[in-house]
Amino acid sequence: MVRVTRALIVVALGLLVPSSRAVGDVGVRGGWPECRCVPPAACWSAVPWQDLNSSVHGRLAVSVDGFAVCQGTALASDACTEALAHYDDEFWLANQTNGYQHTGLYGTWNISTALSAFTVRAESELDIQATVAFAARHNLRLVVKNTGHDWFGRSAGAGSLLLWTHTLKSIHFDDTFVPAGSTLPGVPAVTVGAGVQFADVYPAANNRLYPGDPAGRRTLMVGGTCDSVGVAGCYLGGCYGPWAKEFGNGAVNLLQARVILANGSVVTASTTSHPDLFYTLRGGGGGNTGVVSEFTARVHPAPRWVGFGSFSATAATASQFHALIKVVLGALADAMVGTSDAAGGMTCSGGGLGFAGSAAVGYSLNFTCRGYESNASVASPLFNTLLMYTHASNGVTANASFWTWTQFEYDPTAPSFPWLEVHPDREISTELVGSLTKWFPIRGIQSKGDGPNSANAIAAGVVNITNLIATMECQFSNYIMFAKQQTGMGPVIEARFNETAQNPVILNTIGLWAPYGNIPSIPQLPPSVKLLAALWPRLKEYAVLSTADPLWAPCTAGAAGNEAEAVACMTGWSENRIPRLLPIFARLRKLAWATFPNVGADGSPFSGSYWNEDDYSNPDFSGSHWGPEIYAKLLRLKDVFDPAGLFYGHHSVGSERWSANGNCRIRQ
Repeated sequence: MVRVTRALIVVALGLLVPSSRAVGDVGVRGGWPECRCVPPAACWSAVPWQDLNSSVHGRLAVSVDGFAVCQGTALASDACTEALAHYDDEFWLANQTNGYQHTGLYGTWNISTALSAFTVRAESELDIQATVAFAARHNLRLVVKNTGHDWFGRSAGAGSLLLWTHTLKSIHFDDTFVPAGSTLPGVPAVTVGAGVQFADVYPAANNRLYPGDPAGRRTLMVGGTCDSVGVAGCYLGGCYGPWAKEFGNGAVNLLQARVILANGSVVTASTTSHPDLFYTLRGGGGGNTGVVSEFTARVHPAPRWVGFGSFSATAATASQFHALIKVVLGALADAMVGTSDAAGGMTCSGGGLGFAGSAAVGYSLNFTCRGYESNASVASPLFNTLLMYTHASNGVTANASFWTWTQFEYDPTAPSFPWLEVHPDREISTELVGSLTKWFPIRGIQSKGDGPNSANAIAAGVVNITNLIATMECQFSNYIMFAKQQTGMGPVIEARFNETAQNPVILNTIGLWAPYGNIPSIPQLPPSVKLLAALWPRLKEYAVLSTADPLWAPCTAGAAGNEAEAVACMTGWSENRIPRLLPIFARLRKLAWATFPNVGADGSPFSGSYWNEDDYSNPDFSGSHWGPEIYAKLLRLKDVFDPAGLFYGHHSVGSERWSANGNCRIRQ
């Protein structure tokens, strides 16, 4: 970060010009300014930045891109070499003020055009208060960032003021936490600052015995599967990961939050203190009603052992694949509905189901499943059903296995856990070709006949989408995540879920289906040998997949030192390959919506999408993420707590009232 001085402010005011739509007169309409004050509007030069810098004790800085050390002649510097060596390190990126895990979406946005103007490195709740109040007072575009795990660039914005919360790393455990205003007995809980990542809190929890547990189990916080993810963004959007099925997801387990409102005041919210505000924080998404400085969540006993199962099968033809999909989905739905590990069922609290192949080469299906303190006997009904079918079917071969991990095999001081995942490499410093998510509805899987929302229709949709993905000239995910579902949790946890702002369809799903493709990309930098040499090992894995690819030769030569070939490789991808891929993804989107509409043929809710991971161009984001009734309530509360719309994010509550860059109100 470049610290702010009066001279530097003068320079910055002259140089900062947003690459998104320029704003002239700010204007006023309906009592609120029509547009945010961003450069080069006349209001920008009048913003008293030195006052903000004083109020945050010198922690205001001109925003500098994490790869600025590679711009121009600095490309040859040691600092640039060091930065490029870390470009696929999610923790290094999270520690950069303007570091982002996702660098854009081809044809829509990328981080090179979304850099904030100034950054406040918040080191206290008072810093957050001062920054929010200043942004509101001067009508600035405000964005909030912790780690930069963000498919849509919500934590970035051209010409904005960035509030960076990453240094707020406090972690405090309480054996008998009582939320504000509550008269109920206290429960074991953990309170974390807005900058905490799950990599910080998971080991801290596991180093503590769960209070009063006669089995002597350790402590578990429910959170994301990838431990580099931040608690704040994950919890606000819902948050799914290990044991979310067993204990409810992050939003279900949130007990209390400290919230800075748009006027800079601080409120402690819970179900018994400012309950309407608290409701918006439990799955209502970020960019909504305030900035949360602290989260307090219920904790649970960690498993003494975990059961892991896997199943894989191949089918020679599309019709065999269609039949196999129906059987596997049906068996999984039966295993997940109305069961818990404690009741003797295999809940598939983690793992997932993947599809691959084409008519030309045949098809494959594989899934992994893990259960809290499960064993082979509780898993056998699921796997026996599948093996009996596949062994009796021509053209289908299969195998299954089951094993267990016990706590005694694990060093409790280790930084990771066997049920966690390293953040997928394909998501780090990558630009999306396309992405969407859909909840996989159990009521459709269990529906007989040939109707539009039946098991037949779903299986046919999966076959058609799998065939389409096979034509993508890049690696493309086709996977259902079991951890991202809340089916069959039991009445107590389901009642807690129903208190949150989450879409009720989540209670009737086997998981979240997420087809998406990412390409390693640092769009802030122009094509060069040095950049390609850094990207090439991963480009070979995700984009230029074989020596038969026409881009293989120029990319290989470019990475080896030929500057002209490096440019040909990188421009060949962005200017020739991407225009071929985008229409294929548009067809995939159409198929996905036909197979998994938000509303079924009978007029009742059928599917939806996950706010933290979805389609940038979702045509019905409010219905997908919350459903019409919950969204109407969230929008009403948005107007109560943030009437001027200071807090904004793409496809956040109320975002339909603003231009795509979040700078100007849309005339309605």
